[in-house]
Amino acid sequence: MQSIVLCGPALYRNAFYDFIRVERGDFKIAAHTTEVRTLGSIIAHSMPDAVLVISGLGVGEAEHEARKIRKVDLEVNLVWWSMYSDVELLRQRLSLYDTKVATWDANPHAIANELGISESKPSFEGIRPRLTRQEQHILQLAAQGLSNRAIANRLSVSESTVKNHLRHVSAKFNTSSRAQSVWQAVQWGYLTPQALHTADR
Repeated sequence: MQSIVLCGPALYRNAFYDFIRVERGDFKIAAHTTEVRTLGSIIAHSMPDAVLVISGLGVGEAEHEARKIRKVDLEVNLVWWSMYSDVELLRQRLSLYDTKVATWDANPHAIANELGISESKPSFEGIRPRLTRQEQHILQLAAQGLSNRAIANRLSVSESTVKNHLRHVSAKFNTSSRAQSVWQAVQWGYLTPQALHTADR
């Protein structure tokens, strides 16, 4: 059984967990955190097999954090799932710290394989679902952490209208939660890394 630490915005941590969970016995979450800077102490106490960092940090900040992690544990399997635009530069710099870098549009199951989680299956196959402009707008606000009521106030619509739109999106994406819908929207290209970078901040 793999022991994993997840780091990143709660919405995306939860969505990643949902998507890669084939059977609960495949892995366990040793710890989770929103702040990258807390990873060192968490790793020291939980001693995980792997760490996934979901982050919009720039190259310099990411390199600084990867260096700190490696000082704590040289063996942990470290994967940096980046919202940052210049991924090639990030990959080059983090390779110095034996850190794998995945682009934001990578398949979550491919990331699971990098982390050593077994029996992951391919996902996001088939015809791209069509979303209305309003559905896309609501998903973007949901990705930023706004509640249904806050989204309704922002768009000057009723809360039930927001709920209905999110329900329609879930049906189109075949998802069962807001986190999964947002994550799926990223995979299909409806949400950009820039929007998610804003949410990360």
